[in-house]
Amino acid sequence: EAALARLDDRRRALVEERRAVGRLARLLGALVPLRAAPSDVPGGRVFALALRRDRAEALEVLEREVDRITDGLYAIAARDVDRHEMAVLVTVPPVCGAAVAGLLFEQGVEEVRLPDRYAGEGLGRAPLALLARDAEIPGEIERLDREQAAEAARWRPALVAARREARNRLARVTALGSAGMTGHAFLVTGWAPRRAVAQLGNAARATFGGRVDVSASEVAPGEEDEVPVVLDNPPALRPFELLLTLVPLPRYGSVDPTPWLAVFFPLLFGMALGDVAFGALGLAAAGLAVLRRWGGDPGRKVAVVVAACSASALVFGVLFGEALGSLGRHLGMRPLLFDRGRAVLPFLGLTLAVGVVHVGVGLALGVRDAARAGEWRHGVDRAARLGALAAGAALALRALGVLPPGAGPWAAGLLLLCFAAGLAARGPMAALEWVLGVGNVLSYARLMALGLASTLLCDVANDLAETVRPAAAGIALAAFLHAMNFTLCALSPAVAALRLQYVEFFDKFYREGGAPFRPLALSTK
Repeated sequence: EAALARLDDRRRALVEERRAVGRLARLLGALVPLRAAPSDVPGGRVFALALRRDRAEALEVLEREVDRITDGLYAIAARDVDRHEMAVLVTVPPVCGAAVAGLLFEQGVEEVRLPDRYAGEGLGRAPLALLARDAEIPGEIERLDREQAAEAARWRPALVAARREARNRLARVTALGSAGMTGHAFLVTGWAPRRAVAQLGNAARATFGGRVDVSASEVAPGEEDEVPVVLDNPPALRPFELLLTLVPLPRYGSVDPTPWLAVFFPLLFGMALGDVAFGALGLAAAGLAVLRRWGGDPGRKVAVVVAACSASALVFGVLFGEALGSLGRHLGMRPLLFDRGRAVLPFLGLTLAVGVVHVGVGLALGVRDAARAGEWRHGVDRAARLGALAAGAALALRALGVLPPGAGPWAAGLLLLCFAAGLAARGPMAALEWVLGVGNVLSYARLMALGLASTLLCDVANDLAETVRPAAAGIALAAFLHAMNFTLCALSPAVAALRLQYVEFFDKFYREGGAPFRPLALSTK
């Protein structure tokens, strides 16, 4: 550790020296021509200064104060070094040197001084020496990196083995808390996935010749909070378990939302993106990631999620008749559902309808979860909100003329009945929950906003390609805007869809707080 620390300190010092040397060389390179110019104060004391360019007023203040101290007998010359700094050379009579030095200290102006190792070079030759040193430092850093890598390779096997042994000892000590032993028998208790119990029993019989018995019992009432959680989904759905890594695991016995995430996350993403070209690009990127095996197994899971979202975007692109916005129409595509760039209200209605279904599914899962847990108040409250959501949707459809006139009174009656049931179950807080529920549904309108923004940006890019001359410049500008739009569309709909899952959907049923299942096992790493 000490050897690596010394190497690391030397490397940091070299990096800092390289930064300082490069800056000093630039400053001196700007100061040398100023020093070569004739001065009105021959034999005077010279101050080499560095000033920030965004503080141009500091140079005026400095010149005014130097004029006051020297009674006008001075010379100042300045030159830009780069976008951020300027080099300033101030020459004053020797008798005024101490006063000017004090002024610079008070004002916090940086004086450019040569390091001790370059003091004998003089202002004229110092930049060349600094540039030479700047060229040497990368080689020294590279040699230190090789030394660090060699030192790490030398110690890595022993450290990995020590870590593995420490983890295994800790695992054995931890396992003692689940074991008991007498002179004639031992007992080990723990948790195991239901599907693994038979396999464990067969392995015990084969290994110990029937001398060790494995038995299983169901989870006793009251033990639910102690049971660790294993998400058990079909292989096709397991990639979507990645979306749960951003929130705590669900408790044992509650609802695993992974299947619903596999349905609604791509649906919401595709509705917001809704472009054939972008969907095809996403599918191509996902396929390439799988073929190249980028990221190993986690990378494969991410690619599956990306492929599902891209396929959804492609399908909605066909429904909306979009491929890079209006370019699809020029290529003969026609919307099968509606043109969302022009049919804003139908697009809003579609997003809100999906929101009603999404929130309704969440409330239905909440009713089932409350029934399992025996929490009847929560169950009645969620059932009342679910009924009110259905009644509100029916009233909206009646207002649009989709449902017959007779459906209106029935929907209004159901709404009043559900409101009364909600008040009976939750009290006055039920009214607040209902207002928040309306906000939950309206939140899905952000999908429409993202979709319209994407469509309009595509149309702007296409218009530029047609109007900007020369044509090559217009096409290049359009390609840049489409690439930027694709990047934004890969992020914004994903964030919006995740937010709708975690805030609007999970809030209706999700019980967090599950502990991950960790089997008794010795470490192999």
